[in-house]
Amino acid sequence: MAITAKKVCKSLPEYDTVRRMLKTDFPANEQIPYFLLKMTAAIRKGVQFRALYDDDQFCGFIYTGENETHVFVLFFAVNSQIRSKGYGSKILSWLKEETHKTIYLNVEALDPAAPNAVQREKRVAFYAKNGITDTGYAFIDRNTLLSILSSDSEHFDIDSYVKVLRSMFFGYNKKISKTEDLR
Repeated sequence: MAITAKKVCKSLPEYDTVRRMLKTDFPANEQIPYFLLKMTAAIRKGVQFRALYDDDQFCGFIYTGENETHVFVLFFAVNSQIRSKGYGSKILSWLKEETHKTIYLNVEALDPAAPNAVQREKRVAFYAKNGITDTGYAFIDRNTLLSILSSDSEHFDIDSYVKVLRSMFFGYNKKISKTEDLR
């Protein structure tokens, strides 16, 4: 299994599948209009929107922003036809090898009272199994508490996190705090 990447563009055979996955595989409060994702990837250095393959098998997609030391994963989804077959872990391994950088990403914080509590637990466990763990920091976005995960949680630095996000987004200004201070 060797993961390869192709830029998401209209000529990509899975273009419509990627668009559908963005709408169906992520909570409504985390969705970003597709045109903004495409525009940002087109004009911001280091922002990439890639479809991922194992030979000709479409595995999923990943939307990232990078600077010289960090990569932030905004969206990452595995094709529903091949989930639970190791592709998510293979893709994260590929990303680590491809970038050689600290990985950051956000997930809905664990909350036993949340309607999707089991899904949240599985997501956090999946990332932990792949070496991407909770930093102990979080922020609130659109009334949702989001935990910040990192492949180097032990050395998490808020300034580095904000720096990579500002390389992706215009005017990033979330208030990041210790998770327990936001509950």
